[in-house]
Amino acid sequence: MSERTAERLGEPPASAAPVTLRKPLTRDIPLDWLDDLLLAASELEPSASIEQRASALLGAAAKALVGCGLGVHIPGAAGAPVVIRLSPRAHADDGYDPARLFPELSFERVLTITPEDRSTVHVATDDSGYLDSAPLVALLDRLVLTLRASIREARAQQTLREQVIQAEKLASLGKIAAGVVHELNNPLTSILAYSEYLRRKGERSGFDPSDLERLARINEAADRILRFSRDLIAYSRPSSEKPGAVSLHDIIERALIFCEHLFEQTGVTVEKRFGDIPAARGVIGPLTQVFVNLFTNAAHAMHENGGCLSITTAVSPDDDHIAVTIRDDGHGIAPHHLPRIFDPFFTTKTDGTGTGLGLSIVRNIVASHGGTIRAAARAPRGTTFYLDLPIALPSSARR
Repeated sequence: MSERTAERLGEPPASAAPVTLRKPLTRDIPLDWLDDLLLAASELEPSASIEQRASALLGAAAKALVGCGLGVHIPGAAGAPVVIRLSPRAHADDGYDPARLFPELSFERVLTITPEDRSTVHVATDDSGYLDSAPLVALLDRLVLTLRASIREARAQQTLREQVIQAEKLASLGKIAAGVVHELNNPLTSILAYSEYLRRKGERSGFDPSDLERLARINEAADRILRFSRDLIAYSRPSSEKPGAVSLHDIIERALIFCEHLFEQTGVTVEKRFGDIPAARGVIGPLTQVFVNLFTNAAHAMHENGGCLSITTAVSPDDDHIAVTIRDDGHGIAPHHLPRIFDPFFTTKTDGTGTGLGLSIVRNIVASHGGTIRAAARAPRGTTFYLDLPIALPSSARR
């Protein structure tokens, strides 16, 4: 608990203009009160913590609330709450009650800042009538609104900083992984070459057929690992390719290989319903990223009970684009979240595994290819993503 005790303030300053109430419900705030609050809010640094923001705003309001106790109680997402007290009277430090920050004063009023986390503003005095005065009520209303906006901004900034740090960690890990894969390529090439040499020699020399089968399996496994590592390196490099005719089925197959280990861990089966489609117009690397992200999200959604990932491709009825439909049997997306799932930094993963950037990147890549993507809830559970991607025009049509 952080506690700050202000010295007892004297009589109201001469500059404080008297307030004339034209109607019982009129709420006029003296301009100097409002100026102090607005100035304090405007001087806050974007990187200021919740405690720093609350302290500055309370300090500005306390200049007007002479002889009052003013404080906040803001529960922490992790760790101790932020508790700030500005009081004209000291009290014994024997803990605190979130509903009663000023036991040394006779009357205390509590106002809610953010209902979702039960953050509160407290004002206390020995004069109960003062708490009902129109200027004080108006100032407290404005203080609550300013604190609410400032606290939410602080939390958004903190979330952004955490996501940037996580992105930097992933970037560093990606560089390390690329180096490891590169180092593996040389011995893999040797395994592939020598196993193929021994297999062919065995065929000529009459090796035991079971030994030849083992050599063939070694050769096949080494070749698969080598192709995977080369695809992985190509995928991780920034793309400088220009859009051209690409095979969507090959891109989807590559993305499925990248996610194969994840499907095994989560008990996901894959069902492919590939139609007879022409080449799409796009770039292989970014489009692979689109499908890797969508397949990964689907596997995460089905991690508890497994399920089926269904991928369907077809030419649209009007023959002007390729339609890709991706369905999963996961826990689904709440209807009120669907309009926001492509927003940057929005995530429904509360366990810290999501950055809120995956689907935003997917939408940007699809849009840059001249396509569209949307999501819909499935009944009784699961999610469906619909992608429309442009068809590559034949060279004669482009002239």
